[in-house]
Amino acid sequence: MEWEIGDIWGHVGVRLPDGRGIAVQLFRRAEEGNKDWLVHFDYSLRKLSGIGTIPREAVIYTEIFKARPDVNAAVHCHASMCVALSIADKPVSCVHVQSNRFGGGVPIYPRPIYILDEFEGADLARTLGNANGMMIKGHGIVTVGKSIDEACINAVYMERTAKIMAMAQLFGFSGVPDEFIEQLSSSKEKLLSRGLRLSHSAEWNYYADKIKKGERWTRV
Repeated sequence: MEWEIGDIWGHVGVRLPDGRGIAVQLFRRAEEGNKDWLVHFDYSLRKLSGIGTIPREAVIYTEIFKARPDVNAAVHCHASMCVALSIADKPVSCVHVQSNRFGGGVPIYPRPIYILDEFEGADLARTLGNANGMMIKGHGIVTVGKSIDEACINAVYMERTAKIMAMAQLFGFSGVPDEFIEQLSSSKEKLLSRGLRLSHSAEWNYYADKIKKGERWTRV
């Protein structure tokens, strides 16, 4: 995430089982000599353990997890091309074969603010609705998933899709018709009917293996 998005101020949060609260990993490192900045807190924003402090926007996680029992992980970061599209009121949408997860367009939270209190967090969760990602106008993105890898890959593809959309707009792109989305969805169903399973985990494992080897890759 840090490499793909180019943002050290983002973080990834996960719902812990049995009501044990939330754990958040910040992209940036903790103070020198400590382990990675991983903090554990409850739904009242009371720190339970870990390095560093609770993120100032921790309510993003508490309120989304309250509103979405199907979600176990969320990412918040400041993906620059998504921010550019958000201020132009152009939601990331399905424009290529790997972006159908965004359908006809992700929600845009209209207030260019930090998400700092319970009211703002709940308002953000309402805007997210049942989507798997959203844009915060002039601020960044939030993506969700049933697992950490799903939420992270959703964030990666949201920013990649935003870049594709921005480049396409230079050549006159103004949005895809419903027919485009229907054809793409139908083609994907046909692909899956032949026994192929497209998994976000496969790409996650690919990048994880490169990191273990000390390798890096070109941002796209």
